[in-house]
Amino acid sequence: MYTNCFSNSNGCVSWHGKRWVDGDAFSEYLSSRVRSRLIDEEYVVPFQEDLRGLATGTSMDSSFLETLLASPVEKEAWEVGEALAECLLEDEGARWPWNMERDKRTPRASLPGADLIGFMEKNGEATLILGEVKTSADSQAPPQVMTGKSGMIQQLEQLSKNNDIHMTILKWLCARCTTPAMRQLYESAVKKYLNSTCRDVILFGFLMRDTLPNELDLKNRGNALAKIATLPMQIQLNAWYFPHPINKWPILIEGTQNE
Repeated sequence: MYTNCFSNSNGCVSWHGKRWVDGDAFSEYLSSRVRSRLIDEEYVVPFQEDLRGLATGTSMDSSFLETLLASPVEKEAWEVGEALAECLLEDEGARWPWNMERDKRTPRASLPGADLIGFMEKNGEATLILGEVKTSADSQAPPQVMTGKSGMIQQLEQLSKNNDIHMTILKWLCARCTTPAMRQLYESAVKKYLNSTCRDVILFGFLMRDTLPNELDLKNRGNALAKIATLPMQIQLNAWYFPHPINKWPILIEGTQNE
């Protein structure tokens, strides 16, 4: 599915570059796996069935309801990038207790806090994972989305040391880890986090690109983070390079391409 382009580390920070080679396979991944995550299909399908049931016996015309339910919500490329990162990390063992699409109050809203919130399970123990996702077609290396106050590195730096943000995220997780399996992961991860004085957490940074692989996308930023982060915290930066232009992703999600 992909090839490894570069990999390096400094202290508790590592950075990796991966290139998705097969364009057809990528298109299929977008229109199936990523689309399901992006629209929160797991929740949306029962929601739609619930509305159909509630509309039975009312004055609402069934065709009007179906028109409402069929109304497409256009997605931005950065939204596709976030859902894509979630799917790729899930392929590596991440567990997501909640789809943040459910928390949006308006279409295409960008929610505050970390883009990625979940757990990584290994050897029967869970670790809290937090992350940020940036999608960029910028030809510069690194692209502008990595730098500045709103850039990924600044955001990861805040996640690495701001315990107030951590507490807000743990409160958010506590309310959403409602199944026995997720509650077990939550308790395991939070115990590790508290016993480490708020340090045992994995931070992920995902840079989604449609350019040629270049270690400069991550190298200098990884070395900068290594100066402020210490074990047991881990920070992993991932640059993914994809075969189709980013501005086509919202189209490919629907399984179609411009002629």
